[in-house]
Amino acid sequence: MTSKSQRKATRTHRRRAAARGFVRVEVQASKQDAGLIRALAETLRGGDEKAEALRSTLVKSVMNPEMRTAFDIFGSELPDEVFTDVFDQPRLRGWRRVDL
Repeated sequence: MTSKSQRKATRTHRRRAAARGFVRVEVQASKQDAGLIRALAETLRGGDEKAEALRSTLVKSVMNPEMRTAFDIFGSELPDEVFTDVFDQPRLRGWRRVDL
């Protein structure tokens, strides 16, 4: 059990961090990657150009922002053969008449 002063100090620390725009993140990683993840977090906490360069590199390599929506995928330059058998099930109900 923690003392009242420890709880107050933790609460104050987290409130100040939240005011600066930080959130607490906990990850589980292998022992050999722990130092790397700590170094990444320390670099990303900084607001300098080194942090921005690392952030953009990570976004490009990990998050793949190019393919976000179904429109991006189906509106892509892929050949039509890629999408065969995707929409092959007939629509059984829900059709409505449309006057054009």
